[in-house]
Amino acid sequence: MNRREFLLGGAALGAGLALGRKVSAAASTAANSRINVAVVGLNGLGSSTHLPSLIGSDECQVVALCDVDSKVLARALEAANKAYAEKNGTSSHQGISTHGDYRELLARDGIDALLIATPDHWHVPMTRAAVMAGKDVYVEKPLSLFVQEGRELADIVHRHKGIVQVGSQQRSGLRFLIAQDLVRSGALGEIRHIDVGIPTRGGSAEPWKAEPVPPELNYDMWLGPVPWLDYDSRRVHDNFRFVPEFSGGDITNWGAHYLDTAQMLLGTDDTGPVAVRGSGQRNPAGAVHTCFFDIEVDFRYANGVTMRLFSGEGGVHVTGTKGSLYVNRGTLRTTPEDILRNRSREVDARLREEGGHRENWFACIRSRRAEDLRAPVEIGHRSATICHLANIAIELGRPLQWDPAREIFVADAHANALLNRPVRPEWAV
Repeated sequence: MNRREFLLGGAALGAGLALGRKVSAAASTAANSRINVAVVGLNGLGSSTHLPSLIGSDECQVVALCDVDSKVLARALEAANKAYAEKNGTSSHQGISTHGDYRELLARDGIDALLIATPDHWHVPMTRAAVMAGKDVYVEKPLSLFVQEGRELADIVHRHKGIVQVGSQQRSGLRFLIAQDLVRSGALGEIRHIDVGIPTRGGSAEPWKAEPVPPELNYDMWLGPVPWLDYDSRRVHDNFRFVPEFSGGDITNWGAHYLDTAQMLLGTDDTGPVAVRGSGQRNPAGAVHTCFFDIEVDFRYANGVTMRLFSGEGGVHVTGTKGSLYVNRGTLRTTPEDILRNRSREVDARLREEGGHRENWFACIRSRRAEDLRAPVEIGHRSATICHLANIAIELGRPLQWDPAREIFVADAHANALLNRPVRPEWAV
């Protein structure tokens, strides 16, 4: 089967836990009171982006910090106390508790919501536990490490009526919302093809080696549900993204943004492609980092739209019968240019009024209207699934047929076995 046959051929496919939810602490948050937030995971975006933004907001109060690295936790606490003191015009700040185990947060009545910025393998377990304890959640992207846990989480959140926002914040970006309006309005005509570029990195090809665990790191807790791997400092903290046991590499790291944007533009947030094939490179077995890079993946949707994912500059190019557009975080352009020049300005006013991604989360916590979230858990699951399909297709090296309604590969036991992963017994649900 050649690429054209793959893209054009094939018949289109047709379109857990029953536990009672505790009364949400957030549900009882008064409309005019601040939302008490705990931040979990402080070595990356948790400290560099989320914590400063939360402290700067009058919508919430950071009341707890959690990390399995005591040095990271101490630095974050010092920075948070200093920032609050400066904000409040005081010499010091008190009132933020610190924790090495996120489960301590779930038992506290004074915490309304968790912001989870841990490595990917912890996203679903922590979000699931928080929602079942009555807490609302903002969880970094990608939502999941593998398809089955994402599906189970989406179902749990729906049953428990949790307010869960996934950190695919391009859904709250003006350029991306304008692009969505242009596509949905028909300004580009019938959509035929989408190209999605993402930057991909291979990490280090050096062989991994076991090292002593530093005393400040609770490595057993850092691993959590992942089957035991000996400690190597080049695999933890920010380097987790290059290790397939912890992450889907840059396919999930950037795909959770730009494949998510493609889903948003196509209006396929509750479904996905029906066929996928791909190729890519990775470092030799035994290397410290072995996620895929230098990739090219082709998808086909049931309506005939084709999509190519490739390594390159991050961005989405949409081709329609009347025109095209390209969008990323710094650019929005259309061909012909009049499509953009003559657009409606309604989305600009709406975004100014409603605010950004975190503001949307806060508003939904207060209203209890999960349907108003810009990146709810079902959307996060579907976008992460496309990333996982890409990794599986590259791994197997052959065309695959996907049933987005049943969320399984068609007549392919080997591929379906990759939709789930083993979990250490002590973390099994």
